[in-house]
Amino acid sequence: MNNILNLLEPLLPKTFDQNEIFVLLIMVLCICIFVIVHHLDPQLLQTKIIALFVFNILFSTVGDRMLAEPPLDLYDTLDYGHGELFDSVLQILVYPIPVILYIHFYQKYNPNKIVSIVLYAFVLVLLEWTSEKFFNVFQYKEWKIVYSYGFYCFVLALNLLFAGLIKRLIGREQSKKRSSANS
Repeated sequence: MNNILNLLEPLLPKTFDQNEIFVLLIMVLCICIFVIVHHLDPQLLQTKIIALFVFNILFSTVGDRMLAEPPLDLYDTLDYGHGELFDSVLQILVYPIPVILYIHFYQKYNPNKIVSIVLYAFVLVLLEWTSEKFFNVFQYKEWKIVYSYGFYCFVLALNLLFAGLIKRLIGREQSKKRSSANS
């Protein structure tokens, strides 16, 4: 048992404090909002939701590793300069959900693409600023919040492209099924 605890020690927080509590609360909030929104108005197919989740988990994990660890080492998250358990919670359960909600509302209301990206990126920056300023989730070294704004604009645009690709692929597959059923 001690061997397991020794292996897990670098992944566990130094202290269970405000940043871990915030991560848990924001995780529950994100999941609840997502479940409610999807239950009341299911705009996205489960296939698209899963694909967007996997895409954003990969994107956030690789992005954090590239930006938050050497050689760039622009910021730290939570208690360490390396990944820990609650980083995984952020990357797997928190980061993807706001982006998937954006795709949900974009698909439902079909707003102007540029305006929606610009406005929603601002919302994401506000959430990041709150988590950094009041809950010490991020400790910026060379990173500035304005960089996050540009990054979020890029992430949202990339997700719109990815969601469009998924929609086309699903549409093609459904067309093939209808064609073979009519033959």
